[in-house]
Amino acid sequence: MPSLGLADRRNNPRFPSDGLLVRARRKGRLGQLDGLAQDFNRHGLAVILDQPLPKDTTLFMTLVTGEMKLDEVIGVVHNCVSVSEGYRCGVQFRTGSELQHDQAMVEEELSILEARFKAQQSLPA
Repeated sequence: MPSLGLADRRNNPRFPSDGLLVRARRKGRLGQLDGLAQDFNRHGLAVILDQPLPKDTTLFMTLVTGEMKLDEVIGVVHNCVSVSEGYRCGVQFRTGSELQHDQAMVEEELSILEARFKAQQSLPA
């Protein structure tokens, strides 16, 4: 059976997320990793970090763009590969997790953020 590319396996398209800062903290760790998201949708994102993260690592993330800031979004690393800029980690949000505070509010804010990036992609260059 042929191998499907990452984009082919997704159920929902991701949108370019210029300027989306990701601050991630691993569960059980104090240190923080900062990176820039490459793409985003309300279900997950790809972020460039300066160190690799193991598959299935639980993350507590803060997402910042412009005037919008989402704190303590729960995510799980699904893949992490070496790229020229560092490490590209694919993260799926786990807003239904028992660790996620204010689940409905976080899901609504992720949807708003997705709509903003989708609209930016639709604008003429």
